[in-house]
Parts: sequence; structure tokens; C-alpha cells
Amino acid sequence: MATSLDLPLSAETLTDINAHLSQLSPQDILAWALTHLPALYQTTAFGLTGLVALDMLSKSGHPIPKLIFMDTLYHFAETYELVQEVRERYAVDIQVYQPEGCKTVADFEKKHGEELWVKDEDTYDFAVKVCCSSRASDR
Repeated sequence: MATSLDLPLSAETLTDINAHLSQLSPQDILAWALTHLPALYQTTAFGLTGLVALDMLSKSGHPIPKLIFMDTLYHFAETYELVQEVRERYAVDIQVYQPEGCKTVADFEKKHGEELWVKDEDTYDFAVKVCCSSRASDR
């Protein structure tokens, strides 16, 4: 059985890994990652590609890595329902992050103003994707 990679990787090792992975199916790439990167997390917005990867991971025979969900507070209600469905269906740990100090859209808009993504996209991206805190309770 393969072991975890020793980091940092040399340029030569990285080239060898990329050459090896380029010949594999998506399922085999995921299995390789789960074997060689034991602290692996999957970020997801619960879109099509994230859900397909999650389903492949669930069928890999390996434990599903923890998921990271960036809750911008502006997702559709159906997205929040899907988060709960995924949590239940796959019995997976989902770590949810929200903008620092904000639990609701009203909190966010009080802190940053309305339609920040229109007025200052870079600040919005930073506030909802970088400057975040973990949320303990489920939505």
C-alpha cells in the first residue's frame, strides 16, 4: 500500500506524480489522492462537479474526506437543503465557513453594505471566501 507524501515535493517528484496521474481515470486519481494525502479536504459549493466528485469518493472504498462549504449567506434555499441532504446521505462531516461575525444576510449587509459584490467585487470575495469563521451550528 502506498504511503503519504513527504512534503515539500521536489520539482522532479511533482513532475513524476503529474505524469502518473495524467494516465488515470478520475476515480483512480481520487483514490490516489486519498491514499497519498490523508489530510485531504474537499471544498464544494454543492454544484454539479462537486457532487460528482463526492459521489465518486463515496464509491472509492476509502473514507470520504471532510467537506468545506463556504457559506456566503447568499445561497439559494435549495442549496442549504442540499447541504443537509448530502450530510445525511453520505454521512460526511461538512465544515461550514461564513463571513466573519455574520450569521445572516442582514448581519453581512450591516457590516459591509448592500450589494457589495456589485460595488467592490474584490472586497466581497475577500469577506465571503477568505475572512471567514467556522460555524458550529447547522443551518
